[in-house]
Amino acid sequence: MADRTNPATRIRQLVDERIALESRLQNEPGELPDGTSREYDGKYQSLQRQLANLFKETDDDQQRVTVMLEMMRILENRLVYLQNFIVDPSSENRILAQLVTKFIDQMSRERTPVLTTLEATYYRAVAALYAGELGKAREGFGAACASEESDEANDIKYKSYVILGHLSHEEADYAKAKELHEQSMRYSPNDNVTAQALALKALNSYALQDYDDALHLFSEALALFDEQKPFFNAYFFRNALLFCGAIYFDRRRYDDAESFYRRVVDNVDQSSFDYFDALSHLGRICYAQDRWEEAVASFEKAVQTHRYGENEYVVDTWFWLARCHLRRNDAGEARKYLEKIAATDVRYEKKPQAVELLQRIA
Repeated sequence: MADRTNPATRIRQLVDERIALESRLQNEPGELPDGTSREYDGKYQSLQRQLANLFKETDDDQQRVTVMLEMMRILENRLVYLQNFIVDPSSENRILAQLVTKFIDQMSRERTPVLTTLEATYYRAVAALYAGELGKAREGFGAACASEESDEANDIKYKSYVILGHLSHEEADYAKAKELHEQSMRYSPNDNVTAQALALKALNSYALQDYDDALHLFSEALALFDEQKPFFNAYFFRNALLFCGAIYFDRRRYDDAESFYRRVVDNVDQSSFDYFDALSHLGRICYAQDRWEEAVASFEKAVQTHRYGENEYVVDTWFWLARCHLRRNDAGEARKYLEKIAATDVRYEKKPQAVELLQRIA
């Protein structure tokens, strides 16, 4: 029987756990509920801490290399599959990023063939991202993209272009971000990853107010997304649905907008803000089409499932409900919501209008 206190045995066990966790995450069908996402992240963090302790405990060079490679993979797994390329440079992340960078530098000095030059460049950039050093991260990902070294799976260059595009998007350089996301598609290994790249490119077109192009790209992405296949990304899938709905809504093509928002309702976790947002828009569509009863039902469900406390979005939904009830000639129900708006401490630009309505029907 294996000795579970033996460092080699513990390392093998943690490696197996990481591989199994990554495989489950890559093959998750549909939307990950917030609770499930937090559970995955908690397991990754637990593995990360156990590996960090093993790194301190063992003096065996090969074991330390194995442990550090696992911590690097966990950083990347969380970045790609749970955080959608968005990192919070917390103190724990910064410390781990320093360890990773120190390890890569040591391997490079010793010319240890553990990492290729391309892998070392890429993981340094990932570590810099977790450390909040965006300049270094951008330089590293740029070098990875420019490298002529073989990247057989194409995943390093794909991810590098995607992250560079995200950084440019965050700096409001949407044209550059769009170009980078376009380049990422050259290295896309399958339809779900291509769909993700198209959705990212579409977000930049939307930010550039090229709504026709955004709609075209989002539609292409939605045609490729397949939740029954690996690497399906529910975050970008629902974003594509929401933005298509928003574009049609703004154009007052309500039937088209409704079809997309109903797909959001059918595909996202009921505790998510996107579920609330989709129901709210469905209520507005029903209101615009004089479907008062359906509008009330949609707005009320949005309020009931909202889990983020009283805020401007909830207060605005109350106002829509009040107007729906007034359209139904039910002043009593309208008054309940108008009184809530008048009493709230939440800043709401239409509060004076709500108070005026309340005084009229008092």
